[in-house]
Amino acid sequence: MKEQTSTRKSSAPRAILAVGALSAAVAGGYALRGAPTTAQGVDPNASTKTPVVSTPATTDAASMQRAFNQVSRAIEPAVVTITTERSSRTSSRRNSPNGPSPFGSPFGGGGGDPFGGDLEEFFRRFGNPGGRGGQNGGGGLEPNGFRFNSAEKEQVRKLWREAQERRGGGLGSGMIYRADGHIITNAHVVGDAESVTVKLNDGREFRRAKVVGRDERTDIAVVKIDGDRLPTVSLADSSAVNVGDWAIAVGNPFGLEHTVTVGVISAKAREVPLSERGPGDYLQTDASINPGNSGGPLCDIYGRVIGVNNAIYSQSGGNVGIGFAIPVNTAKNIADRLITSGRIVRGYLGVQITSVENVDTANALGLDSATRGVLINEVTDPNGPGGKAGLQAGDVVTKFNGQPVTRSIELQRMVGDAPVNSTATLTVIRNGRTQDLRATLSELKDEAPAASRPAQAPNDDDGVAPGALGLRSRALTPQLSQQFSLKAGTRGVLVVGVQENSPAANAGLRRGDVVESVGQTAVNSPAELQTAVNRLLARQTGADKTVALRINRQGQKTYVFVSVS
Repeated sequence: MKEQTSTRKSSAPRAILAVGALSAAVAGGYALRGAPTTAQGVDPNASTKTPVVSTPATTDAASMQRAFNQVSRAIEPAVVTITTERSSRTSSRRNSPNGPSPFGSPFGGGGGDPFGGDLEEFFRRFGNPGGRGGQNGGGGLEPNGFRFNSAEKEQVRKLWREAQERRGGGLGSGMIYRADGHIITNAHVVGDAESVTVKLNDGREFRRAKVVGRDERTDIAVVKIDGDRLPTVSLADSSAVNVGDWAIAVGNPFGLEHTVTVGVISAKAREVPLSERGPGDYLQTDASINPGNSGGPLCDIYGRVIGVNNAIYSQSGGNVGIGFAIPVNTAKNIADRLITSGRIVRGYLGVQITSVENVDTANALGLDSATRGVLINEVTDPNGPGGKAGLQAGDVVTKFNGQPVTRSIELQRMVGDAPVNSTATLTVIRNGRTQDLRATLSELKDEAPAASRPAQAPNDDDGVAPGALGLRSRALTPQLSQQFSLKAGTRGVLVVGVQENSPAANAGLRRGDVVESVGQTAVNSPAELQTAVNRLLARQTGADKTVALRINRQGQKTYVFVSVS
């Protein structure tokens, strides 16, 4: 998604100006209270004289402050401003990969850019004194908004129209990672751009920058400018980042060039739905990231890049302390491949998967409690590499080419990075036994949209007793399959009722679901279902137990984990 903004910083929206005025007032207040005075008032050279407070604590704080100064000076020469132009105007809301989700890129997504999309929506959210504007009753500025008078609103409208007519594009950030002019940024920063302009920290502009390649799945792109021995960033190993580490974001929030903000790494390996294509694997930070930061670097305290600023969680469009960055290891891998071939080719297995990363999940599947791996929910393509290799629903993959896997995102990455047409070895647990399967990977293609699900048919049959899970079931018959719009050949046990507030209801099971297996045990009758559930519960100790049911819901197959206490 693109971001649209005005380049006339002297006429910024009042909300931004108010922040600047507040900062000046606070700074002035401290100067008046703490600085030596002369007969004429405050000593203008007070900052160079003896500190008002000098303790071991302030000395330590000043040392940290100098560290931030040094990181800023080291990184800024390689941070660039990227401006794009395109012929057609498309609102940020319509372009957002997430629609109305609160997760969105710093170009809008979960709230929109103040200079893009619907200006009246902007005024409603940011010009509502004491209000709670924004989506779902949240967002807005609280407790006090900014009241725009008619003249101010017209000024903002004029700036917006000028930006639309002049550019119809967006503005973001990037970083030079190779001295020959290759720049890493976000794919959405340069998406659909007819022209790209890159401005360096020293004022040089490159108006005909080339987009070498874009990868929508990771949201990484590479832009090339003509240059030699350009300043570059230093890349860290993002796998070595720890929660609590310092995080320093550099970029152009709201078009305010070369802005530095500081926070910490709040979480790592965060799987959040920032795109329709996958959960991602992000670094989370509370360093302030705002519209315009997209594509800029997130650095550690040593001035090395650990991530590429990518998204924020916000219902107002502004920073609320939850930002996300693409790990730099991923960004560099994608950037190197884009430079080599201009596109990313990924391996494909043809399965739907879920992580087995804790004791409860392992117990629910009837596995050893120490088992970690990736559960095969469904072989989505029987003629694909996984299907031909013999993978089955219920298998738990513990290794890929000898490398342990414990989370679904890890297996996705390993398969995606493997060469197309290469043969991969998957170590799986099936019915308590470990075996190796060999799959020849094909190329991942864009998925077709999911088919709409037919409406559920009614059924008044109470079925057999609900048992420990609180669901009533019946053996499938041709008549029941037709009544519930199930495909011919569907096997399993039909759920015909779910008790209110039962474990099954709390897990989201509903009438019309077909239970195909309990753990790794296939079931075809209510008696088999009950026996398998009881056996799985008997294996577990303690008050809280979990049962994994593989269900078929109108053709969509997945595992549901039911907690029983």
